[in-house]
Order: sequence, then C-alpha cells, then structure tokens
Amino acid sequence: MSSAREVDYDALEATTKIEDITNDEVNQGTLRSLRDDDGDLSYLYICGGEEAYDHGDYRPKSSEELGWLGHFAKKSAHLEEFGMCERDAFYNNCSQQSIDRFFEDIGKCNRIRKFHFDCIYDDLTEIIRKLDPAIKNNNITHLCLSGCYLGETDVNHIFNVFRDDMKGLEDLSIQCDDDIGHDLDDDIMAGCIPSLVACANVRRLTLTALNMSNNSCAALSSVFTQMTALRELDLANNSIRNDGAEVLVRGLAECKYLHSVSICRNRISDDGLKVLFQGLPTSVNTLFLNSNQITLAQHLPLLRFKELDLSGNTLSSDGPRVIAASLADPECRLEALYLNDANIVDEEATVLASSLWNNQRLTCLSLEMNGITYRGWNVFSSVLCDTKSINATHGSNHALQRLGYLLSSNVPKDVETLLYLNRGQDKNLVAATKILQTHRHLDMRALFDAKLLLLPHVVAWLERFAESQLDLKLSSIYEFARAMPMEVVDGVAGEKKGKKRMHSSA
Repeated sequence: MSSAREVDYDALEATTKIEDITNDEVNQGTLRSLRDDDGDLSYLYICGGEEAYDHGDYRPKSSEELGWLGHFAKKSAHLEEFGMCERDAFYNNCSQQSIDRFFEDIGKCNRIRKFHFDCIYDDLTEIIRKLDPAIKNNNITHLCLSGCYLGETDVNHIFNVFRDDMKGLEDLSIQCDDDIGHDLDDDIMAGCIPSLVACANVRRLTLTALNMSNNSCAALSSVFTQMTALRELDLANNSIRNDGAEVLVRGLAECKYLHSVSICRNRISDDGLKVLFQGLPTSVNTLFLNSNQITLAQHLPLLRFKELDLSGNTLSSDGPRVIAASLADPECRLEALYLNDANIVDEEATVLASSLWNNQRLTCLSLEMNGITYRGWNVFSSVLCDTKSINATHGSNHALQRLGYLLSSNVPKDVETLLYLNRGQDKNLVAATKILQTHRHLDMRALFDAKLLLLPHVVAWLERFAESQLDLKLSSIYEFARAMPMEVVDGVAGEKKGKKRMHSSA
C-alpha cells in the first residue's frame, strides 16, 4: 500500500466511494459528512477502543483511511471541534508518516475553536506541537485536557501556548487523574500559572488534581485580578488549605460575574469556610465544598448561597443545628443543600426537618448515604403535610421536592409521594391537593366569625380545586347554612327583593 504522503487524494476523490475507504458504518457517516461539508458535523473525535459509536467519532483502521479523514477534514468549513482519546487510537493501526500528515491537515482547518484531549498518557506535548498551526491560525476558545498524564515539560509547554497563542480562550479545563498520576507539585504549578494572565477572557476555569497549594493559590490570585470575565471556577482535588482559600478570595474580589466556585476534595476546615462565606464576591450563588474537613462546630450563618454542597464532610453533633438555624431564617436563600455522607442520623434528620416548617425556598435537601432509618425519614411527613387542621395543611412545606436522587428503601412511601407532589409549579394547587387528600370533611367553623363574607370564596375555591367532588361542596355550604340559618335566609330574601326592584325600575 502506498504511504499517506504519496497518495494524491484530490485526484482520487471523484472516483473513490466512501464504502471503498472503510467498512465501518459510523466511520462512513463521519467521512461522508466531512466530504459533503453540509453543516451536519461540527466536531471530529479520534476515539480509542475497538469501534466508534457516535456520529463525529472516528476509529481509523489504516494509514490510508487516516489520510482520507485528514483530506476531508481540512476542507470542511464547519469543523469547529477536534479531539482525541488515547494516543493508541491511531498509533496502533497507522504509520507515523500518515499520522504526521493527518496533523498537518488538521493544522490547515481554519475554523477549529475547541480542542479536547482525553486519556493521553504520553506524547501530549508532541501532539500539541503538531497542532501548533491550527492553534496559531484559529481563535481557540475552548481547551480541555482530561485524564492525561502531565509532566513538568508538558505543563510548561501548554501554559506557554496559553500565553502566546490562546489569548481568546474562554473555557480552560485541565483535569488530571489520581490513578494515572503526574509529576507536578505546587511550585511547578505556581511557576506556570502566571502565563494565564494573557487569557483575560476566560469564563470557565477548571484546574483539578494538580497538587496545587499555597504558592499556586498566590499565583492564581494575581491572575484573577485580570480575569474579570470569570464565571465558573473549579479547583477540586488539590491541596488547598484555609490560608490558600484566603489568598484566592482576595484575588477574586474583582470577578463580579463569578457565580460558581468548587473547591471540593481539598483541606478546607470551618475557618476556611468562614473566609469563603465572607469574602467571595456577592455574585457567587453556588459553592461546592464536598469532602473537605468541615465540621460546623462553630456557628456560621449559611444564608447567602442558593446552592451549597457539604457532602463528605464529617459534621459535628452541632453541625445540623447550625444548618437548621439558617434554614429557619427568613433571609436564607438556599434552594439546594447537599449533605450526603455527612454523619447524619435520625436525631440530626429530625432537627433538619423541623427547620423546614416555614421554609418555602429549599427544593433539594440531599441526605443520601447517611445513617437515617425509617423513623428519621418519617419526620419529614408531617413537615410536608401537617394534618392537624386545614390551616396547618395549607401552611405545610410545599417547596421541598427531593431528599436525594437515590433514596434509601427506608423512606416512607407517603414522603416520596409528597415530595413528588411538591414538584408542581402551582403551589396553590399543591396545597389544595394535600387538603383534599387528607381532609375528607372540610371544617368551616374557623370561618364563621366573618359570617357569610367568606362563603363566596369557599365556593370559588371548591369550584377550582374540587370540581368533581359535589358532596364536599354541598357539605361545606351546608355547614354555613346550619351555623347561621337566619343570615342565609336574609341573604336569599335580600337577593330576591333586589332582583324584584331591578325588574320594576326597568
């Protein structure tokens, strides 16, 4: 077979069928879309494994096939993303010459904006060097490195590329994998991070499992003063402590659009949590701190965020009471609170449930993987639907919709039913449904002090929510008539006289 460089694909294109290039149907579809350039395909992903499964994925089986792929890709006016998973995705089947030619072709694509590299365990720097023309000739906005091995040489080269050729970057994600390992430490990262100052337009920044600590936080803090468009920050799975969090907060002060921060699986304790609560920009409404060293042994108002994740932290015995105090506060903005695997048992669950009587904001209180039994879960039943009276049922919690996504089999069925009912958008309907399900007879006595003034409202309510329950409507009206017969008679008589006068005046 001729090498990829010797094949004149332009001359052969008119007489070569896609089916002659590959037998794989997914590969055929990808080649056809690239050749026709019909706008149906905007990304190309060289995948590992035995086969490609999705349109746009490609697993080359030969050098010539890889040559055709590069030939069609470089002509596409719609190809905006390129990615690859595992170096062996084509190194096992294709010659080095065909691989070099393929990267040359990708370098000629003038519309690529996004690069994704997954599970590249070696030669990452060499691959990025081969793509330098594409990086230099295009305005790259997205770069994702996930599960790749990174050594000091790799990370230095990559960050130099940020400084020189990726000033339009909007989304940067470098996610190492602890199972693969890397040769990075805090000092190496602190030396590379200043290059990010050139990427002032970054909106989402993810730097996870890079062994960053105090020095890296100081470098990031300086960069953040220029990265004012930042909206999402993820620094999970590093070695950030309380003093590092304090340094980060100072740098983030000018990030007025920042709304989400994740510092999961680090070493933040209660003092660091206090720093984050008090120092993060007011625009931040989501904070993920699962698997740190937070105990909530000291009182700290948890009011300002809409979404807070404290899962995987071993809370002290006072922790749930600290949380409950915030949930019961009318100023609390929390809509989702995650406390999975947080040392919560029945007593703590009862404390948390009791704080929700008047809370109409929190929709998710996730309590998975705790030691809560049927008794603890059952406490939520009366909070979601208090059956003591109609008014009590009406004033129950109609906001809470989830206690987790993988609930324990210990959760009572009525609690699950009430949580599902609370997902309704019309909270008046939710309240009415609970009332009608739990009160077969509606006690009207609480309304009698207003005489007949409230009767039209009762009738209107029943017409809206209990249209099919004629017996309930009649019994409710009958209660008014039995309690104040003369008022009813006078009302009816007055209505008739009024009608007669109107008839006479006509």
